[in-house]
Amino acid sequence: MVFLNGTDYNGAEVAAIISGSRTVSLLLSVLAASALFSSPLSAQTTAPEKFFTLDNGLRVVLLERRNVPLVNIVAAVNAGSKDETEATSGAIHLLEHYVLFRGTEERSGNEIARDIRRHGAYFNAHTGLDLATFEMALPAEHAEFGLRNQKDILFNLKITEAELENEKEVILQEFRELRDDPFRFGGSLIYENLFRGHPYGKPIIGTEASLRALSREGVENFYRRFFVPGNTVLAVVGDFALAEMEAKVKAVFGDVPKGDVVPTPLPKAEPPAKKVEIEETLDVEEGYLLIGILGPDYNDPDQYAADVLAQTLGRGIYPLLLKPLRSSRDLANSVVMTYIGLKKSGAFVVYITLDPKNMAAAKREAQNYLRRNLRSENFSPDDLLPGEERLSAFDHLEYAKNELRFAVQQAWESGLGLASSLAQHVLLNEKSSQIHYLEEVARISSSDLRQVAAKYFGRNEFVIVSIVPGKK
Repeated sequence: MVFLNGTDYNGAEVAAIISGSRTVSLLLSVLAASALFSSPLSAQTTAPEKFFTLDNGLRVVLLERRNVPLVNIVAAVNAGSKDETEATSGAIHLLEHYVLFRGTEERSGNEIARDIRRHGAYFNAHTGLDLATFEMALPAEHAEFGLRNQKDILFNLKITEAELENEKEVILQEFRELRDDPFRFGGSLIYENLFRGHPYGKPIIGTEASLRALSREGVENFYRRFFVPGNTVLAVVGDFALAEMEAKVKAVFGDVPKGDVVPTPLPKAEPPAKKVEIEETLDVEEGYLLIGILGPDYNDPDQYAADVLAQTLGRGIYPLLLKPLRSSRDLANSVVMTYIGLKKSGAFVVYITLDPKNMAAAKREAQNYLRRNLRSENFSPDDLLPGEERLSAFDHLEYAKNELRFAVQQAWESGLGLASSLAQHVLLNEKSSQIHYLEEVARISSSDLRQVAAKYFGRNEFVIVSIVPGKK
């Protein structure tokens, strides 16, 4: 699976958000990992927890949660498309597939799959701009198998020419299917153009040409450089005794060679020099409009207002962004807005479905609202003068805060989501002081939302992708 420090929003997932369905994975992707943990070990729980570093550099986070007899093990590797060159474009996504389905020096891919099934485990991986995660959930009684399996596939991979070519063919099929998913295809264009000239602008999946050109030696070198303990965080959440799990982790991972960690220089992303507009024709029945705007990064204090603003504008029972699109005529069928924080940047993305004949008007109204009208918007009844209007006004601000509180609570109920967010946070976080997400969200005022809207949406540096039906 391809993701952006959360999840790649494909058509089905955006449709799920639009229809109001709630899944932990979607909530986590919208909130970003900082929504759950604002320090490696947050005060959001009283559960036993520990953070330590092995001699080989592997950072480990343990969180004991005895409510379900499962153990969730997630390894986050500080390697994403940001670390690729023109010659290695697509390497991290190819490695994600290879780790999932191919073999190690000790076991073949079929043997790994057999062992995972035999132990009743769930196993998956995700690739992003900043990092890659490899996750496993299994019965607590098989925790040691889970640790040893993660160690084997991450640090003992055997890359062969034949297996690599087989996996390339699988990914080439993804290229062929990309244009079948308007939101995923449009989203890839948003990020490519929003971060053009920056490492984040590289496509996670690479290109067909770069994928075909990847050699076994090139992939091997990329793997040996980044898949080392000092570039990895291991998070374990679940039904175990803390001291016992610490001993198991040290016994299993302690002998992995340290390796050399050579970080990739990563500058802060700058907004596009000017507005970018792209129109694509696909085999679709309705129109799709996507708007991308550069936002605050993962460690920016603006991230809290950005979360609330995205929730207010593009989620819930009454997304505010629907107001300008439906005030005079129905210009849109649905609206979703997401915000993600990356290590050196962030992005707001608006997803709109509409009748193709309304495309020009919807683009105009959405941009005008985001750039101009939003900075004077009333998000709360407290923004209005006393009177009947204030008494009947919908409190968008408080509703958004409640939705975020609910999302965080739901995320806490997912051990795998917790482990993934913990591992990601340790790699992305640069804040030295402890900050609690929900406390920061509670402090957000309407004035904060207007200021963030003016700061990020007030510039005319949008990336706009229109997808319209092809002629029959």
